[in-house]
Amino acid sequence: MADDRLQISVIEGSRPGEKVIVLVGVLNAETAFRFRDVVREHSPSALVIDMSRLRYVDSSGLGVLIGLYVSFEQGCKRLLLAGVNDRIWDLFRMCKIEGVFTRYATVADAERTVAESLVSGA
Repeated sequence: MADDRLQISVIEGSRPGEKVIVLVGVLNAETAFRFRDVVREHSPSALVIDMSRLRYVDSSGLGVLIGLYVSFEQGCKRLLLAGVNDRIWDLFRMCKIEGVFTRYATVADAERTVAESLVSGA
């Protein structure tokens, strides 16, 4: 179904080893595992997921995001979410996982956080 599609674009971040993945559409049971595979294929040291054009996330999408977060943390890598709309963030709250992720308004804000942590050594 056309409404259940997910476009995934991978672009270089502002720093070496950093990637930005732009998601457009829906992150659901039909699309979540393809998204996971794209992330694993690139394996950046820092990843910003631009969710500003993501319309919907279901439990499969949340599961993949949490799994990626755990993998990144175990590998001492950074995973940041940018542009998460209020409807999707409400789902994070309802599932009590909003404390796991930090929500950045824009990709630039997320990238600035990565740059600042590199400078401070965090």
